[in-house]
Amino acid sequence: MREKILISASVAALLTASVALAQTPLPEAVRVRHAALDLSIDYPAQKLAGSMTYDLENWTTHPASEVSFLLNRLMDVSQVRDGSGAAVPYTQDVLRFRDEPRRQVTQVVVKLRRPVAPGERTTLQLDYAGYLVGYTEIGWLYVHDHIDSAFTIIRSDALAFPIVGGLVDSVNRTIPRTDFTYDASVRVPSHFLVATGGVLTRTAHDDGTMTWRYRSMGKSPFLNISIAPFDTIIEGGVHLFYLPADSVGARRLMHSAQNALDTLKRWYGPLHAPLNLTITEIPDGWGSQASPVGGIIQTAAAFHDQRHMRELYHELTHLWNANETEDPPSRWGEGLASFLEDLLSERLDGWTGRPATDTWVLNKLKNAIASDSSVRTVPFIDYGPHKMSGLSYTVGNAMFEVLFDLVGQEEFNKIIGGYYQKFTNGGSTRDFIDFAKKTARLDLSAFFDDWMFTTRWTALVARASSMRDLTEHYRATTSMKK
Repeated sequence: MREKILISASVAALLTASVALAQTPLPEAVRVRHAALDLSIDYPAQKLAGSMTYDLENWTTHPASEVSFLLNRLMDVSQVRDGSGAAVPYTQDVLRFRDEPRRQVTQVVVKLRRPVAPGERTTLQLDYAGYLVGYTEIGWLYVHDHIDSAFTIIRSDALAFPIVGGLVDSVNRTIPRTDFTYDASVRVPSHFLVATGGVLTRTAHDDGTMTWRYRSMGKSPFLNISIAPFDTIIEGGVHLFYLPADSVGARRLMHSAQNALDTLKRWYGPLHAPLNLTITEIPDGWGSQASPVGGIIQTAAAFHDQRHMRELYHELTHLWNANETEDPPSRWGEGLASFLEDLLSERLDGWTGRPATDTWVLNKLKNAIASDSSVRTVPFIDYGPHKMSGLSYTVGNAMFEVLFDLVGQEEFNKIIGGYYQKFTNGGSTRDFIDFAKKTARLDLSAFFDDWMFTTRWTALVARASSMRDLTEHYRATTSMKK
């Protein structure tokens, strides 16, 4: 009898697992390649209205017959059209996330008129309107977005425009991360300024409003649009939008930005495109975010305290990154930027916190190695396909610090700057490693084998007591090229 009960329990467990598996939705089959936002803000009514047009690509191996979009819970879609302007059927409802029941969104499911084959594209335009509210109730304390004459931000965090996604967050995170181009137009009363990254044109209207249009100069991971009665400073390709009360901090931040840009140019050579960078001050508590293309939104803390300038330095270094041709990329450039933000802070601001930062990085890597088997088995070069690129910041930081100490700044500059100058239009991780190995006087084959192509670095980190231990290991084992 006991054996029968155990068999029955096993069968029940298998059936339960099968049902759960069947109920787990597939990730959305499309990803955004281009976005065109056309928006108007009604401040007295505290509402917005507009349209979002997406160029969507099927990234999967099966046809896509429908697309799910998510929108702020107090907004509605009034019409969906395809690229020819024809109406497309859809349904919408306010629903909860299955893995975060407190999170409510408006889900819009669009039934495509013709399935989109793998690798093909389709265009959809969603007209929508409503009120903008945040998501602090689910613990996102920085997402308290709303329409306010003092400061308003339009971004995907609060679903201020429709985004591709379903009702299971863990599934949404499996959609391949891709940057996209954008064309964003926002109409506001003329005394407001609108800030985001891109090439700007403005159109004045007879009713006292102004349309601000930004076209991105490349691909960005996000679209963030800030609206406020800003003041501005423009210098050397940097357009700084700041809140009027922080004029002193704004001038200091611009000075630091120009110093960093001059230093990076001296180290790595000239940029291959005219600099057009937008930096926007946002109030504290709203969360910073940055992209060389999409612009930098920086909380007011950086305008009040020089110690927060490292966040700005991090993003400025990305201007000297060659485009990554891998899809999805390992994002080793984030590790390089993490190392360089510290280096710039030391050289420009007299920062002395590297020993503490090195200890923090080393401990974080040790904890990851001990707690996550994938860190011990997946090489850095494969972080993109394995969705581990979040580790690139710390693993890459350690790798580049050791490389810098091993070859010295002059040769390090030749590697980083030379690679950018040669591969600015696109290069792979292997291209970078091959270039570094050819440029360096030392034989870096074992170094890159350890850090990029295998996980041997984990054994070195596990027994290291400091970053210096890692550098000394390679000084003892690395020889000059023959």
